[in-house]
Amino acid sequence: MAKIETMIGFAIKANKIIYGAERIYSNKKARLIIICHTLADNSKKKLLEKRLQNQQIILSKILLEDIVYKTNCKAIAITDISFSKIILESVNEKFTLLD
Repeated sequence: MAKIETMIGFAIKANKIIYGAERIYSNKKARLIIICHTLADNSKKKLLEKRLQNQQIILSKILLEDIVYKTNCKAIAITDISFSKIILESVNEKFTLLD
């Protein structure tokens, strides 16, 4: 298991995660947004348009539902700044940072 997947698991245990694109749109606490490659184009576009300046977006090339163990999960947000920093430092070939 990769470091990013491990940190996402820790964020889940610490209750520092938001599930689903709709909940992410309305939440101002999200520090890092991770989207699945299977997320609909309109949802990707909406997330890119509505993100705040301090929010980074990472595209996952593996299914998020396999990482978070929730069926049909296409987008998550990390609300803790420490988890976000570690995940951003660990971006690898399975995850791509979007501008």
